[in-house]
Amino acid sequence: MQIEKRLAVLQNTYAASVAETVNAYEKTGVLDAVVAQKKERQEKTAPFMNQQLGIRCIEDVFGALTEIYGCADWTVEKTTEGYAATATSCKLCALSKKAGGANPCGGWCLNPMIAMIAAAGNIDTGSIAVESTLMDGDCCRISIKTQK
Repeated sequence: MQIEKRLAVLQNTYAASVAETVNAYEKTGVLDAVVAQKKERQEKTAPFMNQQLGIRCIEDVFGALTEIYGCADWTVEKTTEGYAATATSCKLCALSKKAGGANPCGGWCLNPMIAMIAAAGNIDTGSIAVESTLMDGDCCRISIKTQK
């Protein structure tokens, strides 16, 4: 099997596994607690993750995660206040909806991404807003304020 095909199989298997896990957490009533624990840990480990992945700036977060996980199709644009990132498709959301509908966005995508963005841009997480997700709308959109 060619390396590209292997990578695609691993990415799809990972997304399906996360979707199944998120739905199991939801069914057992522990999803919110797990997401809160993960968020706290992700904020502490984000600088290390950025270093491991070679992330040096905000744009790198979206590029690296898209390349590694092959899940969401992030595009990033510069704005007058900072950045806006948009994804119009996401394997994890689609698989989670099929597996039962539990929301994987916070714990497995957005919270870790926000922590990595804050660390890469040396900004407060309060400067990063999730405007929409693919679980609830037609795109996932994040705004990042780097200018005051």
